Amino acid sequence: DTERAFSPEGIEEMNRNIVSLNNGEHHQPIYKVRVYEKAEKYAVGKRGSKSTKFVEAAKGTNLFFAVYETEETDKATGLPVKKRSYATIPLYEAVKRAKEGLPIAPENANGQKPTFVLSPNDLVYLPTKEEIDKGTISRPLDKSRIYKMVSSSGNQCFFIKYEVANNIVDKFEFSALNKMERAITGEMIKETCVPIKVDRIGNIIEINGKKL
Repeated sequence: DTERAFSPEGIEEMNRNIVSLNNGEHHQPIYKVRVYEKAEKYAVGKRGSKSTKFVEAAKGTNLFFAVYETEETDKATGLPVKKRSYATIPLYEAVKRAKEGLPIAPENANGQKPTFVLSPNDLVYLPTKEEIDKGTISRPLDKSRIYKMVSSSGNQCFFIKYEVANNIVDKFEFSALNKMERAITGEMIKETCVPIKVDRIGNIIEINGKKL
């Protein structure tokens, strides 16, 4: 138990018994230890000295959130429904795949390519239930249903309203993380959102991969 062993009490206990722990040989008290942590690294390049130089992404650097979509039959209604699964792609893996000429996000366990991939600051639109049922998104878009992707971890993805620059009250307005998985209206954003793109002056130019 490393937490107990390297706690103040654990270190004190070790130093009290350091001779017996060191096979009967005397040893100076130990107050500091080096901790090794396995990390993912990748070469800077392939040519010259770059092939022997490595870099490592900071822990928790996740810049890509892949959304996969399958169509299943609803047992209750017999109608086809879309079901989503998710994966966060760590930066080191994304860079490695890019260097190999592969898409940023890999195929999932079923061999499916992601429907779309989100990165921090990407915008999404949350369709209403009526729009989902009709299969079409009404225009102009309801701007109150536009969110900005903030971060992701595992199969979690966090957003914030697109017009929010900074929180007025820290860790209060949205959640303790200052971001949210659920929309203001209660829906889980990642489950139905579609990506949108805007031009430099804020005009929406693409919805769910389709240019306007």
